[in-house]
Amino acid sequence: MLKNLTRRSTRQGVQAVVAAAAIVATVFVAPSAHAADPSTKFRLEYGASYAYGTLRWHQRSVDVDVTLHASYCRQLKAYPFDRNGVGHQPGWTPRVCNGTISGTISLPVNVPGGAAIVRLDLVDETGKLLVSKPCRPSANCDK
Repeated sequence: MLKNLTRRSTRQGVQAVVAAAAIVATVFVAPSAHAADPSTKFRLEYGASYAYGTLRWHQRSVDVDVTLHASYCRQLKAYPFDRNGVGHQPGWTPRVCNGTISGTISLPVNVPGGAAIVRLDLVDETGKLLVSKPCRPSANCDK
């Protein structure tokens, strides 16, 4: 009887050690609840003008880090859409004529899930669309 009691006690002890090790491994291996926000590289070209940069997707906003090089006068406009296709407040760079600027456009999309698509438009000084590109989180948008 003592032998069975010892075996059961040892088995329970081993099970407790294995369970504790599994918990510790889960704590150190499990991904963070706040995983890094996805980003998307982009590039638009029209003649000698181009805009390139990174879209940084957050829970309820998107940051557009952009460099715009303009031959003649150009402007980059950014239009965010949520997963239901509803458009939200756009943002844009200042108009640039024969020069280069860099900066960040912040696009608030204050709905659960934030933006699903950002459409980037390169326009001329009259607002005429020259080239457009829809971009999604973690997608390749620079070709």
